[in-house]
Amino acid sequence: MIYASSEALALSGKFMGHHTSAPPHDAVHRILERLSSLRGNFPFATNVAVLSGGTSLGHCFTIAAAPLLTRLYLPHDIGNLGLFNEFLAVIAVAASLQYDAAIVSAPDEKRSAQLATLSMLFTLPMSVAGGLLLYAMIHFSFVGFGALPVYAAWLMVPTIVFAGVFSVLRYWSLRDARFGIVSQAVIFQNGGRSLLQVALGVIGSNSFGLLLGEVLGRGLGMSRMLRTAWPVMRKHTLDACDAARALVSNRQFPLYSMPSSLLNQLGTSLPLPLLVTLYGADAGGYYSLVWRVLALPVVLVGNSMADAFHSRAALYAREDRKRLLSFFNGTAAILLAMGIVPALAITIFGEPIFVFAFGVKWRLSGAIAAIVSPWFLTAFIVSPISRLVYVLHGQGLKLIYDVLILGANLLVFYWARRLAWPMLHMVTAMSVMNTASKVVYFFLLLRIAATAMRTPSAHLKEVKGN
Repeated sequence: MIYASSEALALSGKFMGHHTSAPPHDAVHRILERLSSLRGNFPFATNVAVLSGGTSLGHCFTIAAAPLLTRLYLPHDIGNLGLFNEFLAVIAVAASLQYDAAIVSAPDEKRSAQLATLSMLFTLPMSVAGGLLLYAMIHFSFVGFGALPVYAAWLMVPTIVFAGVFSVLRYWSLRDARFGIVSQAVIFQNGGRSLLQVALGVIGSNSFGLLLGEVLGRGLGMSRMLRTAWPVMRKHTLDACDAARALVSNRQFPLYSMPSSLLNQLGTSLPLPLLVTLYGADAGGYYSLVWRVLALPVVLVGNSMADAFHSRAALYAREDRKRLLSFFNGTAAILLAMGIVPALAITIFGEPIFVFAFGVKWRLSGAIAAIVSPWFLTAFIVSPISRLVYVLHGQGLKLIYDVLILGANLLVFYWARRLAWPMLHMVTAMSVMNTASKVVYFFLLLRIAATAMRTPSAHLKEVKGN
């Protein structure tokens, strides 16, 4: 689709050039030809630029809101928002049983439409189950979630629906290479969420304002993606036989991808509730601010790179698998070059940066940021290219890896509790363990990419079969 639009742009420029010799028109013609050339020669870079540009603009609101939120809300309020979002991050992975991740790699439009419809239907019962699960965890004070107010469980139900539908529509847009629509959706979602949380904080709503702003913000920005996807989804009606075929042919996603992603997300999200369990809600607030700030590069660039990488890797898997390994290595090198300088800056100057930006009471957050910056650097590099497992069906190996990492996180918690470690000691142990795990994961992905080079592409298999 990008190639087609680029050629059309170039042709329109040539048409203009043949029919006028006025200098302004010639200048526009040259600019259009140059943009067309860039899009044709660097499609992956163009996709990343479109996605990260829109995402960056959306997260300008997050950057601007953070110093206001730390002055409007107390550490335990920020901690409650962190717990709410960590629970959401885990449940959202299973909201559609991971069938949404199969949309990008579906063999044709009909199958992708069927998967999108089924994925949206799955989010409804999963949202209710998620709300009930959070209520039980609050009621029984399970791993720190007793700090959350009970109303958080009921706010979680619509939040899961919004997150699940957004994920389905995002994958649909990625399949059609509609990166601009995804960027616009992220702008509305992040901007609306930040503005709502600040406005509710001004009127003194405390934790309720943060959580309500999160819920309402996640419902924004999806209308254009839905207008694009819905006519196609409705055209391909879904009967019982079609649904069964779509579910069975993509069964590796709920059987392997979903448990693997759940375990992976648990390993990422578990440190916060474990810290709250051992050190209280304020400690969770300090850690949540670090997560909110240091996760920003991952959101600004990493998620955009992941979406573009997923789309391009799926194309190579279908048509030219020999290019996958070099594409994988090149993407990893770019991410390392982009992330190394900010990571070093946080490691060296984390504490004064946080004091200046968020106030003296958040000094401990700066100390935590300096400790966990290597962890975030490796996550920034590995997370985008981990989409390779969806494309090449490496879910089995990843599931084993995720089980081991979750066990390692729980082991750190066990020793911290048994030996009564200070909070910063536990944070250091988690950072070392998770940094090492990301390095191991990178080499696991590298092996998957190298193995794929020896496997024929999908279209070649079809030609041989015929």
